Amino acid sequence: MSRDDRARALREFGKSFKKVTRSKSAAPRRRKRRKDREKRKKRTRSEPLLFPSDRQRLRDEGAGGRQRSLSLRDEERPKKHHGEKGDRVRHKNGHATEPKAEKISLVKVFAQRREQRMLAVYGINGIQTSILDVEGQAAANAFYRSIDAMPNMNVARMKTTVPLVSELTMQTKRAQAGLASAAKTTFGNEELKALVYRKTLQAVIYPISCTTPHNFQTTNFQTPTWCYECEGLLWGLARQGLRCTECGVKVHEKCRELLSADCLQRAAEKSSKHGEGDRTQSLIAGIKDRMKIQERNKPELFETIRQVFGVDDRTQTETLKQVKASVLEGSSKWSAKITLTVICAQGLIAKDKTGKSDPYVTAQVGKVRRRTRTIHQELNPVWSEKFFFECHNSTDRIKIRVWDEDNDLKSKLRQKLTRESDDFLGQTVIEVRTLSGEMDVWYNLEKRTDKSAVSGAIRLHISVEIKGEEKLAPYHVQYTCLHEHLFSSHCTDNDEVRLPDAKGEDAWKVFFEEISQEVIDEFAMRYGIEGIYQAMTHFACLCTRYMCGSVPAVLSTLLANINAFYAHTTVTSTVSASDRFSATNFGKERFVRLLDQLHNSLKIDLAMYRSNFPASSPTKLQDLRSTVDLLTSITFFRMKVLELASPPRASNVVKECAKACMQATYQMLFERCCESGGPSVDSVQFWYYFIDELMRTIEEDQQDYTPALNQFPQELNVGQLSAATLWYSYKMDLQIALEEHAEKKKCQTREYMNLYFKVKGFYFKYIADLPQYKQSIPEFPAWFIPFVMDWLNENDEHSMDILRNAYNMDKKDQFPQTSEHTKFSNSVVDVFSQLNEALKLLKQMDCPNPEVYSEMMRRFSKTLNKVLLAYADMVQKDFSQFTQNEKLACILMNNVQQLRVQLEKIYENMGGNELDSEASQVLTNLQKKLNTVLDKLSRQFAVSLERGIEEQMNELSTRLSKVKGPQQQKTQVQQEVDMVLEPLMDMMEGSLQRYAQGCEKTVLKYLLKELWRMTIQGMERIVVLPPLADKAAILRQLPNAKIGGAMKLASNLKDMKNMNSVKEMMDLARDSERALSPKQCTVLDAALDMIKESFHAGGMGLKKSFFEKSPELQSLKYALSLYTQTTEQLIKTFIRSQTNQDQPSQEQPVGEISVTVDLFSHPATGEQKLTIKIYAANDLRWQTTSVFKPFVEVHLVGPHLADKKRRVATKSRQGEWAPKFNETFHLFLGNEGEPEHYELMFQVKDYCLMREDRIVGVGVLQLAQVVEAGGSLNQWVQLGTRLHIDETGLILLRILSQRQNDEMAKEFVKLKSECRYETEGTLQASVSSHKLT
Repeated sequence: MSRDDRARALREFGKSFKKVTRSKSAAPRRRKRRKDREKRKKRTRSEPLLFPSDRQRLRDEGAGGRQRSLSLRDEERPKKHHGEKGDRVRHKNGHATEPKAEKISLVKVFAQRREQRMLAVYGINGIQTSILDVEGQAAANAFYRSIDAMPNMNVARMKTTVPLVSELTMQTKRAQAGLASAAKTTFGNEELKALVYRKTLQAVIYPISCTTPHNFQTTNFQTPTWCYECEGLLWGLARQGLRCTECGVKVHEKCRELLSADCLQRAAEKSSKHGEGDRTQSLIAGIKDRMKIQERNKPELFETIRQVFGVDDRTQTETLKQVKASVLEGSSKWSAKITLTVICAQGLIAKDKTGKSDPYVTAQVGKVRRRTRTIHQELNPVWSEKFFFECHNSTDRIKIRVWDEDNDLKSKLRQKLTRESDDFLGQTVIEVRTLSGEMDVWYNLEKRTDKSAVSGAIRLHISVEIKGEEKLAPYHVQYTCLHEHLFSSHCTDNDEVRLPDAKGEDAWKVFFEEISQEVIDEFAMRYGIEGIYQAMTHFACLCTRYMCGSVPAVLSTLLANINAFYAHTTVTSTVSASDRFSATNFGKERFVRLLDQLHNSLKIDLAMYRSNFPASSPTKLQDLRSTVDLLTSITFFRMKVLELASPPRASNVVKECAKACMQATYQMLFERCCESGGPSVDSVQFWYYFIDELMRTIEEDQQDYTPALNQFPQELNVGQLSAATLWYSYKMDLQIALEEHAEKKKCQTREYMNLYFKVKGFYFKYIADLPQYKQSIPEFPAWFIPFVMDWLNENDEHSMDILRNAYNMDKKDQFPQTSEHTKFSNSVVDVFSQLNEALKLLKQMDCPNPEVYSEMMRRFSKTLNKVLLAYADMVQKDFSQFTQNEKLACILMNNVQQLRVQLEKIYENMGGNELDSEASQVLTNLQKKLNTVLDKLSRQFAVSLERGIEEQMNELSTRLSKVKGPQQQKTQVQQEVDMVLEPLMDMMEGSLQRYAQGCEKTVLKYLLKELWRMTIQGMERIVVLPPLADKAAILRQLPNAKIGGAMKLASNLKDMKNMNSVKEMMDLARDSERALSPKQCTVLDAALDMIKESFHAGGMGLKKSFFEKSPELQSLKYALSLYTQTTEQLIKTFIRSQTNQDQPSQEQPVGEISVTVDLFSHPATGEQKLTIKIYAANDLRWQTTSVFKPFVEVHLVGPHLADKKRRVATKSRQGEWAPKFNETFHLFLGNEGEPEHYELMFQVKDYCLMREDRIVGVGVLQLAQVVEAGGSLNQWVQLGTRLHIDETGLILLRILSQRQNDEMAKEFVKLKSECRYETEGTLQASVSSHKLT
């Protein structure tokens, strides 16, 4: 059936099934289910806001935190426990004194902050909630409580086994009908019944078990005498052997036990043949007495026989008379014709030196002896020779002996002495009285004496025709008739069998109760019925009653011993089990057919083991175990006895039968559950409660049937097979149903979630550990994905409602803290309580499918992103309203920080590093966004402190200016440092104490970073590099001038309105400012160390690594270091850092000059010489009303040039805008510096006699370029209106400009400050293209 057909059939079944009234036996179960459902609805569970591990950890921390908490306010300090430090100090004399009041430093604030450990955020008594009313809280929790994440998976055991009604019942009846005839094969033959009746009475009236033993006496034989049993010579001069005084038989001492004939009857027959009338009558009288004693002592035997064969007392009496007369007649009138065929032998022992033998066979009946031909050099000979004998004495025996023929001298001598010249290979002796009909049998060869070494077996075909009994049934058929009638008498009207209570190794040979067993034993002994034939006959009879109590165990034992008889060969026989079984008198085909019928019947009954072997009956469970043992014996028989190649294994048979039973059980359970409402698209309750029925069935299989069927522990486990079979059927039906539900979705999402948890509980309890499912990923979670996603969508709406309500209530109440130990408000608790509930539910789903779990986590990460960003947006929108209220502002920042903390915990609970990459990326981005929000809030809040910091920096600058004197070490200026920092530290400690009390540790660090940034930037901007001049109104527009990333002085040059060049700025600096003295720099350096220690706060504040990486601090230190550097160092730094001075010439060129520069180094002194050749100028862009007289002025710029020539100039050329000069100049660098620290400045000027020469354009050529070119460079130098100087260069120029007594500094600043003279240009236009940012 295809999947669509199965789905269609399932839907039609659900629609067409009619509700029926439950039987009275089912009513209590229905009431119990109704009560269970009501209990589940009323059951309440605690609502933990965090996972158990987090809750326990927070409780532990909270317990410690309550003991160790320390508040800065005296009225808020909790009482100290004994042994802890408290507010009062107890001296040694026992008096308590108040501790001295001391000023709380910033370091102590952080120490106190460290001791104030945060208590549990959730799940601790005393936490408030913004959802104040109980009904509102119940409504909020109802969304999650409606889902039972831990359904009850413990179901009550079934009091009765599930009844199975199917076509298997009819199959069982048909199979049992075929077996019923196995116990009644002789019931229709009345003639055979009468014959067996007489034969049974004859065996019982004069039983062989009570025959008269021989009366042996040691005798001296005067003539050579041979043993009656072994036909060997009785050796010796005297006392050669034994002779019976009654019947006269002569035997060896060693052969007396082998002689089994009745002495009394033998003596009577012998006396009658020899005409000894008186002796004969005496012996017959003794036999009569024996029969009378037997009849008198054991009347129950005869009564049993009469009842079994159904005869009356009169018939019994007459028959006994006839039987007694027959016994008295003995064998006087008895005769038989015996046809003996010696077919073959196998496994004979080797007697020759060649490792072979030359076997032949002798057969003797009475005095007649026959011999087969000799088969030379063979251990498995085949003769196939037929012999005919006539026997007139029923006590005679057929003696079959196998010999090894020898023709040497030793053999001939032995022939004369013992009448035996050949080696003995083995013998078998057959009682003639036990023969009837035709027999084809293997006989094991036996020893003749204890010293005989024999092995192997011989196959004989014997046909016996007894005079007067030619048409009578053989003795084996007669025994079968007797056994079947006895078995029928042991069967009760209740379809039970009376079994004997026998124990021991030979218990399997006891078939009936004591009296009946004695009857068949006597019959078997009288007529030579083999024990194996008796067992096979009884097995055939029991097969008709194989379902009766304890019968399977007896059948299993019988078949096991039958297997042992045929399959377990001994050292004396190498005949195959199949050949031995083929020669059985029972009939090979008959027994095989019987086993096949039994095997099929057992399979059918095992397929209904719940009905045939109910778990409530221990006896039936034992029968079930025995039934499996019987199947195992049948398999062993087929494999070892029949020697089939691959018979069905018993474990596979039992497994298939059990699986068939479980499939039928599933169908019955399905139909029974449909009585109270079948599957429907409007509800999933059917599938929910159907699982309970399946669990009851599996529990029964695991607890009752698995111990009973544990014969194949490695191959079959009924409990596991039951779980796997029922789960397979259930999941197929459930998948079809859920696919239909996914299309229509008429049920609420919580119903699907409850069903998922029920299915998951069933799977992990019974299925997950099964071998076939252990390494596989279950399929069922994927079927619930649409419903889980719908539930998460509802959870989004629910969480957003909780968020808005909680935040609005929080805002209305002015953001109250959750407790005295926490620093955030209630809304955070409410938001994360709901989010944690949702995550807890998803975690409890314990989805075994990693792909489905990843999909759920990806969807939940979007929920987190949506809810937390919504909360952060609400805080950002309202934060500006609370910046003036430090407490509320800190609480709001703490709330955002708590979002980050709880997000980290949720991330770990979601899987941490093992979380899906997409979900992890969403949460990582969310954490970054929250971090950005917190950073914005901290900056926004820190702006309120900026004015105060500026005021304190101005005060610090004023106090610093009062520091005079020579330069000192840091350790010697501590007093000046304290004086300079006193106002700043007072202001900061007051603020930081409040923030330490009201802010989380992380939030506090954010604020510390902002305060650090503003403090260092203010010190640099106001103290180290103050504004150029207060008198210049233009400089008031530069509030944020700084170096590097922290000092962007030049970036604000575009705001200047009235300054024409950098030169004017430098002039203002020289006029209004002065450089810091070395001592003042030392004081500032020491003050920085103290400020860093304050912000570090003994490890509780900012880390030292933060200071090292702080760009503001690096910029400030760099600015301070510039004050202490020499002019040569500053110039060297300027040239090395200003590599783009020619940028304006690239953007707005005003001309170009062609030059060649050669650099030479003296090999002896190392002095460096510079040769400059100026060829021409080109494209000079200059407008003038007078005569234009251009010339080129070259300046060598670099360190260590104070005593060297630094300037050269060409001659002017009148009226030419592309003049040619062709002039060469020589300048010397000395040997003190590297060429990379020097540069050439080219200035093209307009010469004028009456006024100062005006600059047309400037260009720069660094000698590093000459070095790279190999010491000689020829190029066109572009000219620009000015030089491009970045912020670092401007600062260097500013510091150099303050050195009024240094000619080199003044000259350097002048050169770098000069620019093209243009009346229409402004400084704004000149610097607009700088793009100094």
